[in-house]
Formats: sequence, structure tokens, C-alpha cells
Amino acid sequence: MESHLKMVPEARRAEIEHFENIRDARQAAVLICLVNDGKNDTGVVLIRRNEYDGVHSGQISFPGGRYEDGDTDMISTALREADEETNIRKSDVEVIGKITPVFIPPSNFFVTPVLAWAENQPELIPDPSEVSEIMIVSLADLMDPANRQVRNIAHREFNFIDVPCFYIHGNIIWGATAMMLMELLDILET
Repeated sequence: MESHLKMVPEARRAEIEHFENIRDARQAAVLICLVNDGKNDTGVVLIRRNEYDGVHSGQISFPGGRYEDGDTDMISTALREADEETNIRKSDVEVIGKITPVFIPPSNFFVTPVLAWAENQPELIPDPSEVSEIMIVSLADLMDPANRQVRNIAHREFNFIDVPCFYIHGNIIWGATAMMLMELLDILET
């Protein structure tokens, strides 16, 4: 929680710290896939969601989604969703484990982040029905303090809110994705 709170907007802090309807939340998982970025550095695979009429429209996130009946556990959910959205196959990665789940109040999801390593960069192919772009962001860029900023963004119902985020190459990475990335970075820095 300490890592997550570094990337939570002040207006949302109480909602994140004191979530109570977790039993009613829908279960989901994302894959935090670390890869060799081809430049002798390690990167993280992220996607930009398509524009649609929903709370996560156009946002940068990890590949992932809702738990389905055929999934054996949250790891299988993360792997299935990553395959569907980015073509990262189960055989492409070695699962390392899970980090702290995140409750996302606007969509009522309780998301389990699954950490994995791909020795060789998989052939990344976006699912055009869900993903507009796949990007690999280097850990060096994520660790650079200059790329941790507070930005004023358009939020639900066209309200603007100041959010702590990673601002990298013109991209704003915020919300649950930033919270999970912050935990990953805190783990790597210890």
C-alpha cells in the first residue's frame, strides 16, 4: 500500500485506503511482462486501450482483464489476456509471481498483477478490437525521478484532476498502472 499511495491522487486516497466493497468487486488480472528491450535494457510491456465509452478509454495499462470461468487462477487470467491482447504466449514468459492486488473503484475491479520475464522479446501484435498501441517502456525511464510528475488530466465527466504519474515520451501513465509500476520499482530498488 505504501508504494501504491505514492501514485494515488489526493482526492482518491481515502477511497483506495478504505475500500470496503471488495467482496462485490469483479476479479481481474494483468501481466507485468519484463523484457529485454533490444537496447541492452529491461523494459515493461504496456498497451494503450482503444477509445470507447468507458472509464479506461484510451488509457495506458498492462495487458489484462476479467477472470473467466475457464481460468484456473489469476495467473492463468493474466496469461490468457496478455495472449489475446498482445500475442504474448504463455511459452514466451517465465512467471515470477504476483504483487499486491489493486482495487479500482471506478470500474469496481480487484486486479491481481502477475509479474513475468521474457528472455526474448515476444512478437507483439495488438488485438485491434481492444488495443491501439503496444509500447515497451524502459525501467531506466521509469526509475528516472524527472519522469515522475503530477499532471492535470481530464477525468470522468470532463472534470480535471491532478494525478501523480509517470510522464514518459509524452505519455501519461497513471492510476492503477502507475500504482503497480511504483510497487515494482520499489521492489527493484530494495
